[in-house]
Order: sequence, then C-alpha cells, then structure tokens
Amino acid sequence: MSARRTSVLGAMVLLCWYGAEARAGTLMGTPIATLEEQQWAVGLGYGFGEADWEASGLRVQIPSGASPTYTAEFIDLDGLATHVALASLAYGICDNWDAFIQFGVSDAQDRISIQAPPPGGAPEYVSYDGDYGLAFGLGTRATFCHWGPWRFGGLAQVTWFDPKDSDFISSDPDVADTVFVGRADIDFWQAQFALTAAYQIDTLTFWAGPFLQFVEGDLQRRGRTLLGGTDSGSFQSSADIENDGQAGVHVGINWEVSTKLDGQIESQFTRDSWFLAFGAVVKPRELLARP
Repeated sequence: MSARRTSVLGAMVLLCWYGAEARAGTLMGTPIATLEEQQWAVGLGYGFGEADWEASGLRVQIPSGASPTYTAEFIDLDGLATHVALASLAYGICDNWDAFIQFGVSDAQDRISIQAPPPGGAPEYVSYDGDYGLAFGLGTRATFCHWGPWRFGGLAQVTWFDPKDSDFISSDPDVADTVFVGRADIDFWQAQFALTAAYQIDTLTFWAGPFLQFVEGDLQRRGRTLLGGTDSGSFQSSADIENDGQAGVHVGINWEVSTKLDGQIESQFTRDSWFLAFGAVVKPRELLARP
C-alpha cells in the first residue's frame, strides 16, 4: 500500500473513532449495491456503541395477603452499552440492487434509573448486565446513479436484538430496609433508512450520508420484595422503550484488500447514540475461482 493510501486509511479510522464521540445502531456495511446480478457474498462484522433512551410503564406490587398496588414508572436508559457480532448473507437481485439477511448475537449493559411520577422521591437504580442473546436482521441497498468516481445510493434495514436476562438487586429509595431481588429483560428492534454518497479512490471507497433511526422495545422486571430480609411479596414491571425518529450521520470506508476480500470500518451517530463497527466481506464465487 502506498504511503498516501496508508495516510488516507489512517485518517478515516480516526474520523470513525472520534465521530463516535458525538454519539446509532447496528452494522450497515457499504450502503450502496456492491454485487452483480445473481452474485452472492458472505460477511462477518463486530460493533459496539452506546445509547441514551427513555422508557415508561407500570409496576405492579403484590404484597403477601394484600391487594396489588400499581405505580407508573419513568425510566432512563442512560448509556446503554451494546456489543453485536453478526454474520450476513447478501444476494445481487440486479447490478444495482442487493438484499441481505444478518444473524448473530448481541449483549447489553446499563445502570438503569427508575423514577416514580412527580413528586416522586430519589430514583431506584437497577444494574442490568445481559449476556449474549439472539440478534437477527434483514435489509436491502441500492445504487441510484453513477457519476465518475461518485456513486449515490441508499439502504433500509431492520434488526431485532434480544440480549439474555440479567439478575439484579435494588433498594427502594423511599422505604427503608426494602430490597427488590429479581431478573430484568430488554429486547428491542431498530429500523434504519440511509442515503449515501460514495467516492472511490483506487481500492478505497469512502461513504457518508444522513440516516433516520427508529427504536421500539420492552424492558421487563420481575421478582420478590424483601422487607428487613423477609419475603413480603412479589412485583413485576413492564415498560415501553421509546425513541421515535432520530436523524443521524454515518461515515465509513471499504477497502478492497483483494478481488476476494473487502474490509470495512463504519461509524454512526445520532443525538443520543453512537456506534462503531468493523467487518469483512467475501464473495465466494471470487474465492473459489481458479487463479
């Protein structure tokens, strides 16, 4: 690789890394069509990021031998950290249109803040540490037009994440000696719609553009209530994660390492989330071709 190309690649890596500090998502890959008609490719990617989301719902407290009580809850998922590893299979519907599926695993961690309605007291904090669970997605990307080294296109995809449950212990900030012991579960889906301008320099393709991101999900908790160390009943809570329509920016680079292998780096950020990912794509027809 020439010194110029090395410098350009290094600058792009730094751009993707520091762009994440501005605060999105799941792996997009190159958001323009990259396959010929009836060609297929396999990929593997890993990414990580953080998001600041909100949720609201209802908690049901069921004391032993007494009637249930219901309390509204307002929840902050401040700095929800996620890691995702996805394999992908893509197919060229025509020269300017691809479709793909993604499947793999994801996890999530956060210190969740739960607040009762005003004039509620101090928040309750729940530590969520979900292990790797299923992740699955599908999408499509297309190239709209070419102009010299420029290509313009877009991508649409939906991805579902289901990290595993997490045990937790939390204290009631308003009632002394009251402890909640149970399990918490988060699952959510994420839809992204992106437009892209891509510029090719030799074996490097740079891309950037705007995108919209929508998130919907559930946060559920269930367990037992301990008063002074004695079991005093059960509780359960269900809240809806709300993040309706966030605009953001995505940037990335595709490096054609050889005719058989592409490497990718990408970064996405919105007002309340960021995501950084690395990936590789192999075209089996090229890989199996004779020298």
